[in-house]
Amino acid sequence: MPDIRIQYGYRLPPYVAATITNEGAMLLDTRRRGTWFTVNSAGAQLLVELLDGANLDRAVQVVADHFSAPQADVWIDMVKLTEDLCRRGLLMRPALRSDKW
Repeated sequence: MPDIRIQYGYRLPPYVAATITNEGAMLLDTRRRGTWFTVNSAGAQLLVELLDGANLDRAVQVVADHFSAPQADVWIDMVKLTEDLCRRGLLMRPALRSDKW
């Protein structure tokens, strides 16, 4: 039986394979004959946080703290990265959660 639970955090689509390390991340989009996308170490840390269930605010805070960078500057870059990954279909946004049926 298929798993029909809704995941509420960011997640990778089933057609994306990822390798994430402290040095960066590589995302393989298998829809387009194996197109690779690379992400630097800050972006990789953001991905780890998002895929572990953090919201974007929390993930940006963790990245800013890790690199001792101003949160406002990190916010700008990480929002752009997140939007770009979602637009390319490499990252799926959280589902909207509704407790009402």
